[in-house]
Amino acid sequence: MTKKAKIEPSDDLVRETILKYLYDALKNPRGMESHKLKITQIYSDLKKREIERKYVIRNLIYLIKTGWVTEEIKKVQFNTGKRSITNEKKTYEISKDGIDFFEGNSKFQKSNKLTGINIANVKNSVIVLGDGNLVRNEYKELSESLNKLGNQIRINSQLSDLEKIDYQSEIETIKSQLAKSKPNKGIIRKSWDMLKSASTLAGVVELYVKVKPLIESLL
Repeated sequence: MTKKAKIEPSDDLVRETILKYLYDALKNPRGMESHKLKITQIYSDLKKREIERKYVIRNLIYLIKTGWVTEEIKKVQFNTGKRSITNEKKTYEISKDGIDFFEGNSKFQKSNKLTGINIANVKNSVIVLGDGNLVRNEYKELSESLNKLGNQIRINSQLSDLEKIDYQSEIETIKSQLAKSKPNKGIIRKSWDMLKSASTLAGVVELYVKVKPLIESLL
């Protein structure tokens, strides 16, 4: 009997699974340090979800290097009775960017974009999102959806870093129009057209479909 070939999980799926796992640990803490997990615990828990260690390792390394996950290294000393031994204790937790990936904007996110602007003067028509962007009330949902689209593009393994920067630039261009009383439809349309080439990517397509009608209603 021919052995059935095992299907490898995509890197994007593994990355989002790791992030969600660390996010859940933060959302359900037993103490101030309980969300900081050892690698052995991560291996064990994700193995129950049928994700092998080799996939966890390479994608956790990626998430650390790109700032979605934080690695903390502490020196731990213990006495054997004859001598003192120092070991390293490594733990892993979701970063601020990782939290924002699931929760979106928060008024507590820090930004200096508003320096010199008296928001009280425009509060009836413009709101300030957590990333410091000014957005007209009617475009709040669109701006938040664009943020989520950008997050998904940044963790997509099918794109190069240069491609991610290009797409993120187009998203920021669209967002820059959402505080205006009369957004420039030509600029928005051009940037949105540039994003179409990413619309079929795994993990991106669902968010692209959600943003599309919001863009079309604006145009």
